[in-house]
Amino acid sequence: MIDLLKKTLLAGVGLTLMTKDKVEEMARELAQAADLSADKGQQLVDEALERARKGRQELESFVQRVVRDTVQKANLVTRDDLASLQARLDRLEQILAQHSH
Repeated sequence: MIDLLKKTLLAGVGLTLMTKDKVEEMARELAQAADLSADKGQQLVDEALERARKGRQELESFVQRVVRDTVQKANLVTRDDLASLQARLDRLEQILAQHSH
């Protein structure tokens, strides 16, 4: 029964999106409902927090990849592209200024 409760608690993206406090609260309530020892209850809380942290990291990496791929496919100009063009423009302006004196 405890394994089923743990799987239920730790499943899904919802855990990933919860705040740390909410994850702790939910895990503690579940531990109380399952009448777990203090050590087992803390273990459940720690496991829930770790899975939530990993889930957030994975979600963040996924979103970054999707955004990066979308920008590349849309052929949008990046900040680095603009900085490179600005540097080239600055050099050309310097050259023009030297030749006009």
